Amino acid sequence: MSTKKLIPAYFIGSSFMPEGHGDIMPYGEAAHPILEREGGELIVAGFTEQHLEHFEGEWKENAKLTIFKFPSMEHLMRFWNSPEYQAVKHLRTDVIPPNFTFAVEGYDPSVFSYEEKE
Repeated sequence: MSTKKLIPAYFIGSSFMPEGHGDIMPYGEAAHPILEREGGELIVAGFTEQHLEHFEGEWKENAKLTIFKFPSMEHLMRFWNSPEYQAVKHLRTDVIPPNFTFAVEGYDPSVFSYEEKE
């Protein structure tokens, strides 16, 4: 049995939601069970009326943001690379064009501490 600590990973996607865009529900219904199977949890839901404040850097106008948390990068990559997800991904990208999609590993709080260790 492995005692390796799981570091969470985040699936971050930004899409454009043009006025009158097509129905995104078929994507949600198809992708949700695959996400759940790999422990994916919705943290931020991008939607047409999402309030997003842009403070620094570049951001494309009218882009929305969605974030899912997974138990580890391995779980996230199993979700993304699964034949089941690849078969339904177009239900999202055909309806709301992607701005960007990426995965990022979180951190182990025990490694990052501002307190001195004795």
